[in-house]
Amino acid sequence: MLQAAALNWRNIWRPLLAAGSLGLLPGLALADETAPSDPPRPKVALVLSGGGALGLAHVGAIQELERLGIRPDIVVGTSMGAVVGGLYASGLNGEELEEVVQSVNWAGIFSPQADRDKLTFRQKQQQADFPGTASLGVTAAGILLPTGAVSDQMLMKELRRFTPARTRVDDFDELSIPFRAVATDIATGEAVVLGSGELPMAMRASISLPGVFPAVQLDGQLLVDGGLAANIPISVARDMGADIVIAVWTPNDLLPEEKIGSVVDVLSQTVSLLILTNERAEIASLTDKDFLIRVETGDIGPTAFTRSDELIETGRVAMATETERLAGLAEGRLPVVYAENGTETAPVIGFVRIENTSRLDQSLLEGKVIDLAGTPADAAAIDDALDRIYALGPFESVDYVYEESEGQTGLVVRAVDRVPDAGRVRLGLIVENDFNTESDAAVSVDFRSAVLDSYGSEIQARATIGDFNEIAGEYFRFLDPRQNWFTAVRGEIQNRPVNIYSQRGFKEAGFDLTYGLAALDGGYQFGNVGEVRLGVELGTGRAKLNEGFAPFAEVDVDIGRLVATGAFDTLDDPFFPRDGVRAGARWVQGLTALGDNADFQTVSGSVLSATSHGPNTLIGSLAAGQSLNGTAPLDALYRIGGLFSLSGYRKEELTDENFLTAQLIYRRQLLGDSQQIFGVPLFVGGSVELGDVWPGSTGVDAGDVRFGGSAFVAASTAFGPVYLAFGRSEGGRQSAYLLIGRTF
Repeated sequence: MLQAAALNWRNIWRPLLAAGSLGLLPGLALADETAPSDPPRPKVALVLSGGGALGLAHVGAIQELERLGIRPDIVVGTSMGAVVGGLYASGLNGEELEEVVQSVNWAGIFSPQADRDKLTFRQKQQQADFPGTASLGVTAAGILLPTGAVSDQMLMKELRRFTPARTRVDDFDELSIPFRAVATDIATGEAVVLGSGELPMAMRASISLPGVFPAVQLDGQLLVDGGLAANIPISVARDMGADIVIAVWTPNDLLPEEKIGSVVDVLSQTVSLLILTNERAEIASLTDKDFLIRVETGDIGPTAFTRSDELIETGRVAMATETERLAGLAEGRLPVVYAENGTETAPVIGFVRIENTSRLDQSLLEGKVIDLAGTPADAAAIDDALDRIYALGPFESVDYVYEESEGQTGLVVRAVDRVPDAGRVRLGLIVENDFNTESDAAVSVDFRSAVLDSYGSEIQARATIGDFNEIAGEYFRFLDPRQNWFTAVRGEIQNRPVNIYSQRGFKEAGFDLTYGLAALDGGYQFGNVGEVRLGVELGTGRAKLNEGFAPFAEVDVDIGRLVATGAFDTLDDPFFPRDGVRAGARWVQGLTALGDNADFQTVSGSVLSATSHGPNTLIGSLAAGQSLNGTAPLDALYRIGGLFSLSGYRKEELTDENFLTAQLIYRRQLLGDSQQIFGVPLFVGGSVELGDVWPGSTGVDAGDVRFGGSAFVAASTAFGPVYLAFGRSEGGRQSAYLLIGRTF
């Protein structure tokens, strides 16, 4: 009876509830029968391809999606797509992504050099003495080829700079948007999907372009660029549950047959074909519901990082071609909301631990990071400390992770040594040509050993062959773990030309000077900005007349001297400084008791200061030297002349016991630092100069000087500075110059 009553009541209410489902009686529905409802919203994935600099177009594509009100549910990226996608998934919006791209120092990322203000003072001296930057590792077994053309130290620094403080998560699904990066296992060729751990390291592994950056050892796998296995990882998005895929493709077009003319072209085409094969397989999986956004970049190539504005615009334009279809995806979706960047409270660093695989003393490394303990984690401060460790020399990389232990957040620094016991060899080129009578050229090789002890002591050797010949070696030993006190034993043998000129600039005689020198020094370095040292130099040699006429055919050169020097250097570049000061002083006491040709005493000093505004730099310098007593022998005389030292005169044309020079140099950089990718900075400028030399009895006479000036174009290259210049000095003296590398 109760059952029948229930059925009757249901029969009565069913029409009413049906009406409610139609909207006639809102709020009414059967309890045990679900009314028809809207289908679940499809899950949308944004898939970003690799492509080097072309991947910067992804920023524009994301900005266009934002304009349409579309926020994807999933982001998957390969190589540069993983970098842009990872930053986007971590909470950056399109506008912030564009700011990031424009603020990156792309030249720095592709440079193996540490910032000069992080170098030790000794390293600054070595950089100025030997400007070549390209180097190879060497051991007793032979030459070691690098795993990548450049270190990834600066790349990791930039990736960490733009990601949140909390960069390690158990699952990338915990990011603002679930994210995956794709890399390639170089041992198997298979794609590796990275979905947890450190976000910067995942992005770094995905962008490990073979031959450019070293492979990444991660979770027992050696990973390289994901483009080799899945350059458009659509299948990864499907595995994450994507119903609709928006794939942004930045293809690197194949070279036509007529443009394949070198081994580099063949290698490039081979890699492009390999990538194209996996791209075609992924694209074939797209359905009518999906979107393939092909970005047409025209003549912009995969290394054109300096053309970010153009690339971002190409991404916007490509995405806008699908505006009508994409608009349907925005219907019924939640508004686009992004996390507030920088609001996450930075953890306080409770402890610092260094995992050091090099010979360097642990306390030397700890001294660079000890101030970080007890302070909030700040990426800039951490990067600065790690740069100072990396600049010490023997490291392949210096990176860090956060570690939770006993309720504290710790900073674990991983200082990874290069191949143990491997030294470094650098090559140099030297050219001096005045387009008249003088043209000198030489090649040089510089060797620095691996660190020999925990303090960082080393052996350095150099050989130069050409119109100037030299063999030199030095054992430099630090005496304390903070690298302050030091001693050095050095020796050299030189053979070089010495010319004598008439007052009108004609070469009257040429000598061939050969001598050997041994020295013992000791001193103290003031951090990385200066040093003082005292030493004794002993040597002997002979200058023989081989050209022209002179009162003497041979000159014996005997050296027995006490030498004291002091130096200070804060220049940001030894050859093309923009800011900083360099100063030096030198005192020499020649003693016949030590075997010198004469008892004499000289003192000299110099100072140079650089300041810049935008691309414009102004450099002022002053140098002077004076004989204090005795008569200085020929090899101890001061020599001036040449570019920036009374331009228009021949190199070292003016010689005497006292000298004074002053220069004011203006230089303008034609392209900014961020525009120098695989290229060289170019400069133009000019100088005004004054100076002269005087005999010992008169001393420096500033009231009687000569004037000159120059105009030049210059470049900073792997061999050092290159100058093409024209100089003119009073009296109608003029000269042209081509200078490459370290001058003689």
